[in-house]
Amino acid sequence: MSLTVIYKNITAVEADAIVNSTNPELTGYSGVDELLHSLGGPELEAECREKRGLLKPGEAIWTHAYNIPARYLIHTCIPRYVGGKRGEAAILRSCYRSSLELADSLGCSSAAFPLIASGNMGFPIPRALEIAVSAITEYLQLYTDMDVYLVIYGEAAKRIALSMAGDLDGLIKGGLKPAGSEEKSLDQMIKEQSEGFVDMLYRYMNEKGVSKPSQLYKEACVSKSAFSKLVSGGVAKPSMETVVGLSFALKLTYEEAVPFFSAAGIALSSANKYDIIVTYFLKNRIYDIWEFNEQLLKYGYSRLIGAEK
Repeated sequence: MSLTVIYKNITAVEADAIVNSTNPELTGYSGVDELLHSLGGPELEAECREKRGLLKPGEAIWTHAYNIPARYLIHTCIPRYVGGKRGEAAILRSCYRSSLELADSLGCSSAAFPLIASGNMGFPIPRALEIAVSAITEYLQLYTDMDVYLVIYGEAAKRIALSMAGDLDGLIKGGLKPAGSEEKSLDQMIKEQSEGFVDMLYRYMNEKGVSKPSQLYKEACVSKSAFSKLVSGGVAKPSMETVVGLSFALKLTYEEAVPFFSAAGIALSSANKYDIIVTYFLKNRIYDIWEFNEQLLKYGYSRLIGAEK
C-alpha cells in the first residue's frame, strides 16, 4: 500500500478511480466537481441525473468515467464547514472511508482524491489535510494494498501542505513525501514563494493593457488614496470590495480572478451569498459595478463597492 501527495490537476493523475467531491444532486456545482463534469461530457451528465438524490453526506457512489482517463468516477457527498461544531470532521472522514471501500469493491488498484471540502465548502486546509492523511492511512493499513494519491491543487494549499509535512510524517508509514519537496531547502522554497497581490495586480494591468493606474482605480471605484496605500504596501489585506472592484475594472475571467482573490487572502465560497453573487458576475463576465451593487442591495447587503472611504 502507499499514500502519495501530488501537486497537479487531478485529471492528469493515472488512477483506476478518481474521486469527485460533490453534492447530493451530482450537479457539477464548482471546483473539481465542475471540472470533471465538463470533461466527462453529456454521457456523464446523463448517468448522474439517474442517480441524483441517492447520496447522503459522507457516502459515495460511482459512475463511469467516460472522457476522463480513469475506469471509474467515485462521487462523495461532502460537508460544508460551518465552524466545526456540526460533525463536519466525522462526515469528511466518512467521505474518504466510503470512497475507498467503494474503490475496493470495484477492484481498483489505485485511486486519486482531491483535498476534499477544502475549496468552496470552506474546510480549513490544515484540518482537511490532517483528516485526509489520517483517514486514508488508517484504511490502507487495515484493509487494502491500493495505491492512493492525495492531489493538492493551488498555491495556498501547496504551501500549507509543505509546511505541515513534518507534523504529518508520523501518520504515514514511510513518511509524507510531497513530490519534489524533499530536495528543496528553505531558501529555495522562499525564492519560489507565489506571486503577491500587488505583483499580480501589476501583471494583470500589463496583460490587460491598462497603462494608467488612475484609469484602473477610477473604474474600480477605489479612491486614489486607498489605491496608493494598497500598492505601496500600506494595507495588510485589501477589502473584498476593493478586490471585486479591481477584478471588474480589469475584466478578469473567473479563472483569472480566483488566484487574484487568493493572493488577497480571500476564498470565494458557495456557502456565502455575497461570494455567490461575485462568482455569478465573474463567470458571466458582467463587469458593471452599479448592477452588482443593485444585486447586493436586493439580497440585503449594505457594503457597496464605491462606498468605502
